[in-house]
Amino acid sequence: MLIHLRNYASLGLITGLVGLVSFPILTRNLTVAEYGIVGLITSSLALFIAIGKLGVQHSVIRFFAQVKNENIDYSIEQLNSTVTIVFLMLAIGTTGLWLVSGIYILPNVMQYENLPYLFTIAGGIVFIRLIGSAALNLLRAQQHSADVAIAQSMTRCLNLVFILSLLLFLTLSPKVVITCLLLAEIIGVSYAFYCYSPNFKFEFSGVSGSLAKAMLIYGLPLMMLESLGLVLRLSDRYMIESMMGASALGQYSASYNLTSYINLIILVPMVQSLKPAYMQMWESKGRETTQEFLSKFLRVYLTASIPFITMFAVTAPYLLRFLAGEKYAPGAIVIPYLALSYLMAGAIHIMTAGLYIFKDTKKLVIWSCVATVVNLALNLLLIPIFGIVGASAVTVISFGIFGAGVIISAFQKVNFPLELRAPGLMAIASVIVFFLLGRLEFGSDLVNFIGKGLGGAGVLLLVMLFVEPEVLSWIKGKLSKKSR
Repeated sequence: MLIHLRNYASLGLITGLVGLVSFPILTRNLTVAEYGIVGLITSSLALFIAIGKLGVQHSVIRFFAQVKNENIDYSIEQLNSTVTIVFLMLAIGTTGLWLVSGIYILPNVMQYENLPYLFTIAGGIVFIRLIGSAALNLLRAQQHSADVAIAQSMTRCLNLVFILSLLLFLTLSPKVVITCLLLAEIIGVSYAFYCYSPNFKFEFSGVSGSLAKAMLIYGLPLMMLESLGLVLRLSDRYMIESMMGASALGQYSASYNLTSYINLIILVPMVQSLKPAYMQMWESKGRETTQEFLSKFLRVYLTASIPFITMFAVTAPYLLRFLAGEKYAPGAIVIPYLALSYLMAGAIHIMTAGLYIFKDTKKLVIWSCVATVVNLALNLLLIPIFGIVGASAVTVISFGIFGAGVIISAFQKVNFPLELRAPGLMAIASVIVFFLLGRLEFGSDLVNFIGKGLGGAGVLLLVMLFVEPEVLSWIKGKLSKKSR
């Protein structure tokens, strides 16, 4: 598990570093309005692709575990062939839907010109990502985490290389940025297919209608869940653009994009490694071992993530001003709210394992619908009054409602002890550090970022050393190896 976490976390770290490099390049070479539109398109890509997959990416993980352990009447060859055809059909259909929306529908409600042209270029990204999902999720199911990490890191790094190369000859524009992303996606997906090719066996006779139906039945509720989750993080952007204009959207998007590195560094690695692990564990070792694993994983996640989120909320506003400039600084006020929402999302992923194991994904969809309705209603009410702060606060409220509902349902399927002593102590220490550092100023943005970051992180790491037994045992193990 630690090996897979390391691989996916390395991907998150590389993505975060690439993002930090590209962040000032984009914010300083695009206008605030152009940056907001680029962020809107990339966020819309995530939503369309989530809908287009129909949740089949989750089905690949679940059904592969059953096929591998011979707990279902299908072969690996049938799984390969069926997954390939399903993703090809989904890619064609979703790309068509994206083009219709971007060319004929959105221009009637959005203020920005040239939107159809940008959506046409981005249509290639929709097709490539959906096709690539077949290879990437089959690699994930086999727990080839290193190959997945390399393929996705390659996409992120090449995107930055292309932007830097074109910056020498051209003026950056939304068209240039999206084209660079398309080229990088093509190369990254090609590498993923190359990695999976030794295990790939396709035969038309192996395409199973019953398997495809079973995968869609399992995946459709998860598609709705993922899509509604993206709506929770995307609907406020459309409302901000329509109510407050593209400049306010740009400020909000800059803070949101900076905060989303939490998702890349913590949540994505955790989810990509966690689900295959507990699915395989449940099928091969049973309930008790899985419960023990989930309990321990949640404790360690909270103990490590709470101080990380706290220090991010303390230092990110200084980093935002340093990288993007003063014109984006007003948006920094939303960072603590958004960081908290990512912490909640990670805990929800762990605590809802029972619903995924028992394929009871309808509960996830029901509560996601409730949270989405609340999110839309509160955004309509609070954005005109509180602006972008209201939008970020609504995000936290929505995740709280969703989490409370699905966790209760999941624990009726697979419950496990909640070891909250260490996370609770870390939360108390983190709150104290957050408010104490908020009263201190050391000078420039860079000095504040380094000074507060090192000081606060040092204190919280010291607290973690005493409250989390896993940290102590890991250090003792390392020291004993060195003394031998």
